[in-house]
Amino acid sequence: MHVHFVYLLALLLLGATVHAAVLQQRTVGRVAEIVLLYVLVGYCGIPMLAVSIWVLVSPEHAASGFGFSAARPLLDFFGWAYLGMSLLSLLALRYRGTFLVAPVVAWTVYLGGATLVHLQGSHGRALEIFASHGLIAVLLVGGLIASGAWRVRS
Repeated sequence: MHVHFVYLLALLLLGATVHAAVLQQRTVGRVAEIVLLYVLVGYCGIPMLAVSIWVLVSPEHAASGFGFSAARPLLDFFGWAYLGMSLLSLLALRYRGTFLVAPVVAWTVYLGGATLVHLQGSHGRALEIFASHGLIAVLLVGGLIASGAWRVRS
């Protein structure tokens, strides 16, 4: 499943690159914000909203898809957390500035931790795990810092 998210990330970064290329006023901050929004909405928002619904509606199938058994309370918590974090990411389209700190912090902590957890049992899949988890955290923090959005007062 992780490899699909790597392809998604590549498509999103390509889209952000094309979007940035057609900007009239291209600044580091603006380009970084575009990349940040593509990752927040296109990776952490829409797909993770679908994952959260899948987990909440069909936990047994979702657990099987993730490759582990369904520990219902824990899986339910996961589904609700994903739902909240994905909605927070989607709101980034409407709210900018310091609002972007919230979804970036939530997803960076989650994906950074997920990277560590997955690497413990990676069995040679470290690059795939980093590309689908750790790299997202790096892009989110880097995009937030480079955009200057964390300093903007709304």
